[in-house]
Amino acid sequence: MSETKKDEQIENNEKKKESESSKTKFTFKCTRCDKCCLSRGPIPITAWDLQLWAHNKVVANFLPYLDIQEIPSGGIDLILKPIVPPKSGNDDEASNTPSPFRQVPIEDLLGAKCSMYNEEQKKCLIYENRPLSCRTYPLEFDGNSFTIVDEECPGIGEEGMTKEDLKEMRDIAKTMFLELARMRISLPVLYQVLSKTFMMDLMKQQMEVMSNMSEEDRAKLDEIMKKNQDNEHEHEH
Repeated sequence: MSETKKDEQIENNEKKKESESSKTKFTFKCTRCDKCCLSRGPIPITAWDLQLWAHNKVVANFLPYLDIQEIPSGGIDLILKPIVPPKSGNDDEASNTPSPFRQVPIEDLLGAKCSMYNEEQKKCLIYENRPLSCRTYPLEFDGNSFTIVDEECPGIGEEGMTKEDLKEMRDIAKTMFLELARMRISLPVLYQVLSKTFMMDLMKQQMEVMSNMSEEDRAKLDEIMKKNQDNEHEHEH
């Protein structure tokens, strides 16, 4: 091989290394811009988060803000509920106040403000107890590779991230992936078991109420049920 070709090969190899390095290099430092907190939407909660809260004795503080939410893939997540934005184009304040029993579609929660963020003070109210999902943001791991879920985050490209910081952030992202996968496997099973148990307890309570009713009350109930059945038959015909 001629000297010229050797020089060209060395130069090409160096360019390739530089290109690969630029693609994989990731630096991040949170600028506390509050952008993600104001528009994060539902935050998935894992058993890791629950264990942390239990250890710090703050689980009860989170209970009013936790909910079960269907996800586009068809499964369910335990989420930290964001503050539901009011419906636009409606001046009726009462109608804009969501019922505590209303299941809000996940599409309506995307881009909503985190319920744990104080906008006036520009402060996370649970920073020391923040979920894994917040600790790894905007970096995520999908089981094979790392991805940036918010390329417009102003913290991306900021100097000051050490190799140790990067390794820690990647480790957290991997932990989040594994913990969320476990949660999405176990949660539907637990949900079904608990729902079944709740329905059985409800049926037992109804049977106890029926057994304690007087003959007169039973007769009135039978009369009401008969009228309802007659009305249904009339509608069918």
